[in-house]
Amino acid sequence: MMKSWMASIVKLKKQIFHAGMIALMAGSLLFTTGGAVAEPNIEPLLKEPTAHGWSSQKKQAAIFPALSNDVLSCSTSSCLSSALKNVTPGKRIELAPGTYTGSFSSDVDGTEALPITIQSQDPANPAVLSGYSTGSGFSLRIRGDHWIIRDLTFTNAQKGILLDHSNHTLITNVEVHNIGYEAVHFRDGTSYSTIENAYIHDTGKTGAGFGEGVYVGSANGASYDPNTHYNTIRNVVFGPNITAEHIDIKERSIGTLVEGCTFYGEGISGANYADSFIDVKGNEAVIRNNTGYQNGNSVIVDAFQLHEIIPGWGQNNTFENNTVYLTDPSVFVIGAYSSTSAIAIQNTRSPAGNMYKGNVTVQ
Repeated sequence: MMKSWMASIVKLKKQIFHAGMIALMAGSLLFTTGGAVAEPNIEPLLKEPTAHGWSSQKKQAAIFPALSNDVLSCSTSSCLSSALKNVTPGKRIELAPGTYTGSFSSDVDGTEALPITIQSQDPANPAVLSGYSTGSGFSLRIRGDHWIIRDLTFTNAQKGILLDHSNHTLITNVEVHNIGYEAVHFRDGTSYSTIENAYIHDTGKTGAGFGEGVYVGSANGASYDPNTHYNTIRNVVFGPNITAEHIDIKERSIGTLVEGCTFYGEGISGANYADSFIDVKGNEAVIRNNTGYQNGNSVIVDAFQLHEIIPGWGQNNTFENNTVYLTDPSVFVIGAYSSTSAIAIQNTRSPAGNMYKGNVTVQ
C-alpha cells in the first residue's frame, strides 16, 4: 500500500515539476524583460539573507553565424560542447528537446549585467543532460561566474551539477535524478549562488553514503577551497530515495540559507552517518519555513543535526518555522552535538515527541 501511495506521489510531483514549476518560478523572483531571468543576489547578512533581482541583460553582437544576437540553438551533444566552450557574456544556449550525452563543462564567466544562460527550448519538454554512467563524471560542471541554468533535467552521472568557484549562479526549474553520488555540489569557493524550484531524487546509486541532495562546501582536508559562503537552497523538493542527507553544509561554509524546501525521508540510508534531513557543520546558516516527512524511516535520528568537525564551526545556526512529521516520537527536531549551537524559533513537530537536544536556545 505504501509503495503504491509513493508511486502516486512521485508521479504527481513529476507532473507538477514539468507542468507547474514555470508558474512557481514566476512568483519567486524578479524577472528581467526580454525573456531572461534575473539572478537573486543574496546579500551577506548573517541572519536575514535577502534577494535582489539582476539588472536587465544587454545585447551583444553574435559570434555564431546565422544565429540571433542572443541565442545559440543546439540539438546535438557536439553542438552543446562547442557552445559551452565558446559562449560569451549575455548569450543564451538553448537546447531542443532530446537527450545530450557527455560530461559537459564550461569555464566561461558571465557578468552581473550579462549572465550566461543554458536552458531548454521548451520548458514543458526539457532537454536531458545525461552523463555516461552513474559511476563516473558529471552531467554539467560550471567553473565561471554569473550563470543561469534553467528548465533542464540532469541524470546518469556520478555527480549531477557541479559549481566550482562559480559565484552568483542561479539553478532554477531543474530535475536531478539517478545520480551515483551527490545531485548538486556548491564546491571550490562557490558563493552567492542559488538553487531553487527544483526536484531532486534517487541519488547515491553507486555510493549511498555520498548520495547527498545538495552538498555545500568540502570536507576538511579536501583540496578544494572550502570557503563557500551565502548560498541559497529554496523551494526544492527532496526525495524519495536520497541515500545521504538531503542537504549537507560543510565546515567553513558561512550563511547558507535553506527555505521553503520539502524533505521526503524514505531512502536515507544511514551510510556514512547519514541520518537526518540536514546536517550543518558550518556557521550562521538559516534554515526556515521547510517541511520534512520521516515516512517511517527508522534510520532518521534527528530532522536537523549540527556537528563540530573543526573547533569554532557548527555555531550560531538558526532553525525557524520548520514543520516536521516524525513518525517516531524518539526522533529529535534538532540535535546539536559536541560544541555546536543553534537557535530554535517556532518549529513544529507532529505528532508530539522529542524536540531539541544539545545546545539549542529556544526563542
